[in-house]
Parts: sequence; structure tokens; C-alpha cells
Amino acid sequence: MALTKKQRAVLRMKFGGRCAYCGCELGDKWHADHVKPVLRHMNGSGMIHAENDTEENMVPACHPCNLHKHCNSLEDYRRIIGDGRREFLVSGKGKALVRMGLVDMKPDPVVFWFERYQQEAL
Repeated sequence: MALTKKQRAVLRMKFGGRCAYCGCELGDKWHADHVKPVLRHMNGSGMIHAENDTEENMVPACHPCNLHKHCNSLEDYRRIIGDGRREFLVSGKGKALVRMGLVDMKPDPVVFWFERYQQEAL
């Protein structure tokens, strides 16, 4: 669904003007992401899961997070990030950066910005 300028302005501020996933401050170029994915047909003729194409299912996302999440569900995206962290830690470069104190890899579960934001609002 195409959002109006007013809808985009409201969506942008949904989590304090920050990306729902990483929490970075949103600039002028940001995406309205579907939390529950909508898969568009390559030829532009429609979409799979059109029922997810609602304003309530959209969150503001920075360009990198939206592209990285792609058409994954929220839990799949959480798993992908966790897997990437583990892969980095077992790589030679990752081990070296941790040893040198240049990277601090926390074993904490992956919690998205919007989850922390909503928790603080309670």
C-alpha cells in the first residue's frame, strides 16, 4: 500500500524517529517495512500475503535493516542476526578483533529497538 505523506510522517515517529530494528536515527531516506512480509511478484502483477499490506503491519526501518531483513519474518530475521554473530565469532577476523578488544560481542539475545522502546513505554 502506498502511504500518504501524513501516514509516512506518523509512521516515521512510531519509535521516536528511529529504525524499528537497529535504533539508528532515521534520515530523509528510510523505508516503511512490513513486519509480517509481503512478497511482491517479480512482474509487478500483485503480491503474496496481500493481507499483510496494512498500515498497522508497517514499521520505520533504515535502508540497511530493511534490505537485510528482506522478506523474512521477525523471528527469522532475529535468527539470521544471531547466526551472523556466531559465524563472525568463529571466523579468524572475528576472533582477532575480539582478542584485540576492538569488538565486544555480547551473548545477549537479539532484541530489536522497537521491543526496547515499547518496553520502556510501559
